Amino acid sequence: MGAKQVTRKIIIIQLLVTLLAAIVSFAFNSLQAAYSALVGGGISIVATLYFASKVFAVRIGAPAAKIARAFYVGEVVKMLLTVVLLSIALLWFDVSPLPLLLAYMAALMAYWLALPFTYDASVRTL
Repeated sequence: MGAKQVTRKIIIIQLLVTLLAAIVSFAFNSLQAAYSALVGGGISIVATLYFASKVFAVRIGAPAAKIARAFYVGEVVKMLLTVVLLSIALLWFDVSPLPLLLAYMAALMAYWLALPFTYDASVRTL
């Protein structure tokens, strides 16, 4: 399975987890909790989309140093983007911190949840 296909699956799983978190938050708490969960999951999705766009902007066959630089820069900016977006959400929007952070963390788990759907046992590393 190609890297872009894996990325699409991760984003779809993040979206589904975010929607599930919002539904659960609404069912057990309030509309504000559901909104907060959507914002938290949305932050995770935006950060993932940024990272993917940065990494996939590098051409196939580019030097290894250029590919590694794209990964490092993408990851650092992804972390900074996450901190800025979480700060904005918590300081400027009327959100509940717990549902926001729980949905953000749940959406981050999409990377783990995607493994069974993207793992190829035929690929060997040695």
